[in-house]
Order: sequence, then C-alpha cells, then structure tokens
Amino acid sequence: MENKTGAPDRPNSIRTAAFEVAVIFLLCLLYGFWPVPDVNEPYYVGKAIHFWNSDYFAGDPFLSSSDSHYLFYAVFGIFSLFLKPTALVWFGRTVIWLLTSFGWQRLSSALIPKKGVSILTAAAFLFYMENFHLAGEWVVGGVEGKGFAFPFLFWGLARLVRRRYTSAFVLMGIASAFHVLVGGWGVLAAFGALLLLHGRPSTQADSATGARGSVHKRVALGLLIGGAIALIGLLPALALDRGVSPDVRHEAHRIYVFERISHHLVPSTLPWTFRVRFLLLTLLWFFFGRFKPEVSGGRDAFSAKGWIFWNRFVGVSLLFAAVGLFWDYGISFLEKTNWIPQTTLAADMLRFYWFRLSDWTVPAGVALGSCAFLVSDGSGERLKALGGRVELALFLLLVGAAIFVAVKKIFLVHALTLAKAATLSPLFPVPPRPVDAIAFLAALLLFGMFFSLVRPKGGGTLRAAAFALVVLVLAFLAPLWGAVEMTALKTGVLVPRSNPPKESISNGWLDVCRWAREKTSEDAVFLVPRGYESWKWNAQRAEVANWKEIPQDASSMVRWFALMEDLYTTGLKKGKDRWNDPLVAVVLAKGEKRIALQAEKYKIDYYVVEQPPYNIASQPKVKERFDELMKEHKVYQNSHFIVFQFERNR
Repeated sequence: MENKTGAPDRPNSIRTAAFEVAVIFLLCLLYGFWPVPDVNEPYYVGKAIHFWNSDYFAGDPFLSSSDSHYLFYAVFGIFSLFLKPTALVWFGRTVIWLLTSFGWQRLSSALIPKKGVSILTAAAFLFYMENFHLAGEWVVGGVEGKGFAFPFLFWGLARLVRRRYTSAFVLMGIASAFHVLVGGWGVLAAFGALLLLHGRPSTQADSATGARGSVHKRVALGLLIGGAIALIGLLPALALDRGVSPDVRHEAHRIYVFERISHHLVPSTLPWTFRVRFLLLTLLWFFFGRFKPEVSGGRDAFSAKGWIFWNRFVGVSLLFAAVGLFWDYGISFLEKTNWIPQTTLAADMLRFYWFRLSDWTVPAGVALGSCAFLVSDGSGERLKALGGRVELALFLLLVGAAIFVAVKKIFLVHALTLAKAATLSPLFPVPPRPVDAIAFLAALLLFGMFFSLVRPKGGGTLRAAAFALVVLVLAFLAPLWGAVEMTALKTGVLVPRSNPPKESISNGWLDVCRWAREKTSEDAVFLVPRGYESWKWNAQRAEVANWKEIPQDASSMVRWFALMEDLYTTGLKKGKDRWNDPLVAVVLAKGEKRIALQAEKYKIDYYVVEQPPYNIASQPKVKERFDELMKEHKVYQNSHFIVFQFERNR
C-alpha cells in the first residue's frame, strides 16, 4: 500500500492495534496506580479546580497566582464541575494513560511494524524510563499538563516517521499547547532531525512526489498551523516575566534553578549514580543505533528513512543535553577561573529544562532499537560477525543487568507483604529464598536472550521464551518495585507518594488532616512542615505557603521564596543546610513571642509541627519554650504531630 507521500503504509489491523493499546494501558496502570493524590497532583489538579471555581480555597496565594498551563487547566478543570477531586484524578489518569498508550502504539508500530511488538517496546521503555532517567523526567505518573502533551508528541513523531509532515507538526503543536516545554523541545529536535535528513543531496525527499521542495512545503505548513496552536501554551509562559525589573527576573530564575528545581535542571547537583546510569544507557543506545533493521517487502517492512529520522531525533536531544551541561559545568568553570565575570547566564538558560527531552528519548531509543534489532531478520548473524569481544562485552552487560534486577530493593522479600495486603497470597507463591530466585530468573532471562542472539540456528523457541520472560519481568514485576518502596510493611497499606513515606508518620499525618477538616473553620490558614504537599488535599484547609507550590511568575516567585525563608529557616544556617531543620526545631528556635508575631503578620491560625526529639529534656531552654507553647497554644496532639493555635486579628 502506498500513501500520497510515497511512504509505505503499514498499519496493523484495528483489532490488533486496539489489543496492543489495551495491554499498554495495563502497563501504564501498573506504573501509575498510586493512591490519590500522587506527586504533583495537589499542585496541578488544585490549580485546575481553582481555574473554574475561584471559591476553591479562595485567597490561597499559590492557587491565585498566574496560570502557566492554561489549556490543561481549561480543558481538564471543567470536569471538576461534575466530579469530586479524587474521582477527577482517576478520570484524568485514565484518559492520559489511554492517550499515552495510543500514542506509543502509533510510534512503535511506525518504526517496528510487527504485531505485538509495541507491547514489548512499551514495557522496556517504561522500565528504562523509571530506572535510568537523569533529571527526573517521567511519562506515566500523576495528572498534569505534560501527561496530555506526551501522547500528542508520540503521535506526531509517528506521523513524521511515516512522512506525514503537516499533520505531524499540528499534533506536536497541540502537545506544545498543553505543555510548552515537552512539545517545544520535541518540535525543535524533530525539525533538527529533518534538516539532517533532507538537507543532504544524497537524500532525495519523496521520490513519489517529486523534489525536496514538497517536503519543505509540508513541513512549513505544519509548523505554521502547529505554531499557531502552540501559542496557547507559549503566550502564558512568556507573560510570566512581563512587567518586572531585570533584577527581579534574574533573582526569580536563580531561585527556580538553584534553590527549588535543581534536581531537574542542574546535573552537577544530581547523585553520581544518576549520571553514571544515564551515561551507560546512552552508550547502549549508541550500540543499537549502529544497526539498521533489514528492509523487506510486505506490510511488515521496516522504514529505512523512518529509522534514520528517529535515531537523529534522539541524537539531537542529546545535543540539547550537551548544551545544558555546558551551561552548568562550563559557565561555572569560566566564572570560577575568572575567564568571564559572574553572570546570571547559567540560571537564565538552565531554567529551560535542557535534559527534559533526552531523559525520555534515550530510554525510548534503547527500547525501540533493541526490540527492532531482536525481531529483524538476521540479527544473530550480524552480532556473530562482530567478533568475540563484542559478544563478551554484551554478555558482561547482561550479567550486570541481571545483578541489578536481582538486588533492586530485594524485591520479592517485600513483595510478599504487598501480596498479602492485596489478598493475593494464594496466587503469589514466594520461594524460600526470594533473592536467589529473582537472581536466577533474571540471569535465565538475560542469558536466554544472549544465546537467542548469538546462536540463531534453532533458536526460535528460545527467543520466544526470552521475549516472554522479558514481558514478565519488565511489564509485571518491575513496576511493583516502586510500590514496594512506598508500602507500609507492617500493615501493607499503600501510601500516597505525596504523603510522608513512613507508615506511622503517614497515619499520623492523615489523622491530623482529619482533625483539621472536622474541627476547624473552613477559612482557617495553616503552616505545616515543609514538603508535606498533600495538606490542602487531605485537610481541605488553606496553607500560607508550600515548598512544592512555587508560583510561576517572577514577582510572585521572589515573594514566595522570601516567605519560605522566613517561615522555615532559623537564620542560623547558610546554604542548603538551612532547609534541613524540621518545623518544630524552627518554632522552638524562634520562641513563642516571635512565632506569635509571625502568625499575625502572615495571617496564620494554626501551626502543625512534628513531635520534638526525645532528647529535648536535655536542653533546658528549648524544653522551657516547648512547655510554654504546649501550655498556651496546643489544641491537638497525636503520636507524631502537634497543632498550635494562635489568635489573630481577622
């Protein structure tokens, strides 16, 4: 079959595609089934509700700040008029996962047009994405703007692989409208990959349609229409810095990059393990990127140009990441060595998330490239032709991966508790020595894959068995690792990731939230420990500030940071350490009089603080301050939290 662009049209049947989408949806469910609210959901869903209902925590400083994801709040938030918050979240997750499953199935089948392979690529992609990202990007998670952006980006890339240029950039424009950075970086990388692909004289555009100019016209039309749609996301983002002085703007950028979001934006602050694991995954992508799937006739034919475009798309994303590394390491080095004066350039540039694109394209490149390599004809012969050294290197890599899988949080030890909690213990047999069992399973899986590659003769059954084990491990066991990490091991209760992770603290947290919801007035304002992001969701009461809820416009961001410094630091420490004190320590360091003045200044009715440490009795002055607060202001106490009330003039 030929489409009007001359590219081979190789869609799976509707029934097959629907089945693949359904299974990929189940994979997304395994990775994202966390109890409500998940990380970021109080932030984005709260904003979406407030967009349509200004009485939802009216006057809350964050919810009333500028909206940077206008389309998401407008489209998704309208359903808050009909659904309660928890139901709204599950509705949003379901829609996002269905769209993501469809978008990934389109992209995978465009590159690897073989039935069922998109399920395997999705399992591998989600596994690599979860465990090998550099800067914290994710595709399957809670409800927020980028959850709606990724499906349209995947679908647009699938259209580009099939050389449907106009519709591709329109879809990517929709992605940019939902999340300007997710879609915008995708558009830039796709455009760069097309320039590399069609800018060479040896690469004639579409032989069926004529000259290269036809490609350029369709790309230009797609960029024009898609760009107009993307303005819905771009214009609100550009307005965030409008009307402020350069000093305020630069200070806001510094706060955002180096104080609040450094774990996403500044690689030099990330754990070395994150950098090493991402580098290893990048090297693995280079290994599979050397191979081009064999092109054969029929509806299962691989698209040679599609693979060239895809590999260059991933390559351009790594170039963007290299630019980000320069802004971090290079500018810092030049400033320290006095080659250039101290500037705000690093913060001004790093705020654009240079690693957001490569964080998902490299895992996707490894997943798609390795699966294409395995299912294409003659893969075993090509690997054997490389010689024994490469075979040995691959074998060692697989053994290392087996060890990684085996020791990952001693998975099956804790999975037994999770299984019992889920009343699945009769269906979930655990061997006496689970660590040995998972190590053996992982080694068998990877060893089988290895020999199915290097011993192609008679290896069809073994290869099929290896694929089955891949799906078993990557699709069904790997997603549960995160669940095990966050499961309360005594009772098996699955704790929302927005709650404190320890079981007892989480129970105490929910208890104090319940007390506030039932015993305080609806207009009461609270200060809670920094980073406890689910207060508004669980307590249904306003809070004066929240570390997670950083405003997006420059002036509000600077005011927010000054407020956080005043509320959550003692003024005795400098650098990052100043944020490490628990709120109870900050309150006791300031004393009752200063806290009362602070409560009046910021209109705070209640302080929710942690129980003080056991050694407080050995510090007489601190103990005296604590006793004074307990006597004059305590209104509630459980095993982990205390609530102090302060009367203020309203």
